[in-house]
Amino acid sequence: MKFMFVTEYFPPYVMGGAEISLKILVDTLIKNGHKVIVLTPNYGSFKTIIEKKDDLKIIRFRSFRYFLFKKREKTSYEVYNKTKPMFYVLLNQYIKYSTYEIRIRVKKILKNEKFDVIHANNMESILAVGPINTPAKKIAHLRDFGLFCYNRGLNKSGSLCGGCSPTNLNTCMGAEGIINKVLERSMKKRINKSSVPSSFNFLIAISNFVKEKYIDVLHVDKNKIKVLYNPISDDISSKLSKKEARSLLKLPENKKIVLYAGSLTEAKGVYMLSDLSEKLKDHLFIVIGNGVLKELFLKKKQENLIYLGYLPISELKDYYRASDILLVPSLWHEPFGRVVLEGAYNGCYVIGSDRGGIPEVIDWLKCGVYTTPSVENFVSEITGFKEDKLKKQNLEEYNYYEKFMELLE
Repeated sequence: MKFMFVTEYFPPYVMGGAEISLKILVDTLIKNGHKVIVLTPNYGSFKTIIEKKDDLKIIRFRSFRYFLFKKREKTSYEVYNKTKPMFYVLLNQYIKYSTYEIRIRVKKILKNEKFDVIHANNMESILAVGPINTPAKKIAHLRDFGLFCYNRGLNKSGSLCGGCSPTNLNTCMGAEGIINKVLERSMKKRINKSSVPSSFNFLIAISNFVKEKYIDVLHVDKNKIKVLYNPISDDISSKLSKKEARSLLKLPENKKIVLYAGSLTEAKGVYMLSDLSEKLKDHLFIVIGNGVLKELFLKKKQENLIYLGYLPISELKDYYRASDILLVPSLWHEPFGRVVLEGAYNGCYVIGSDRGGIPEVIDWLKCGVYTTPSVENFVSEITGFKEDKLKKQNLEEYNYYEKFMELLE
């Protein structure tokens, strides 16, 4: 079969789990004899570059995104935190341009090539591919809630939001008056233009939680959404034993280690690690990641709290292996929670929040527990942890490629 994947980012440019999952799928398709074209903006230079290897062609097209990416000194969260409503007014314009840019490129390719499947990997790709008429089977991958939620996580001050209504817009970002109306109108246009229910052959949701929200908010036919959990690759697994990992990383052998890995934002609940480390002096807490709350950990001088900044998965996987517990204290409703998958695969016992897709993934992997996110609840679960709960998850039975191909039948 011949596939075209349309995506805002593709490795080495990675914004999150969407790109990691797509790379695994593309590699597996090539390995199984399929032909693949990946269409994505070029963030490395202001020109179009085509990379070819065997049956894979990556078209990194010239885009003004390059200048935004190159000069990006602040995270989007920092900008959002300062500007809020106006940030999203401007972001809407950017998304319109980006969507148009991607759509033009897709149409140009379709003039010369035919595909069996066209796969839109995330929001802007879905908005771009939706209106295009083609005999190819069109698939939209639903990885978050961006098609009907500005913050893409249905996060209304920690509670679950029902979408961008005027009331919710005011509560979430303080939008009032004309700005509120502009944002509401723009969201309605986004929903209409995406044409998700009608313009795609079917939709793939990364969890049942995501599927349910699209059914609730956009009233998508439940039979048109298929659930496919995110994949994992062998290179994400540490080859070391726990003892070897601790020796390599110079970590103590006689302490229980609690690991946090992810963005350092309030929505991720990472600030609780600071309080937990003070309450549980006999545990060692390791924080890995980057974000607006990094100063909290840079300034904190405490023997049982180590902050390491951002680490690539090639290094992070050994910290997973060295740890006893992976803490996932998210306050927002994670669509999936790839960190749970990575931690479990490396033998961590996962203690997560009961938000979004996190409980679903923990139950699927049988790798831990979840609770309402609070310092008190996490103290209880951490102190109640026993060594015999640790085990390396065996995901060999979960063949992502086979399950993906079954959806195409």
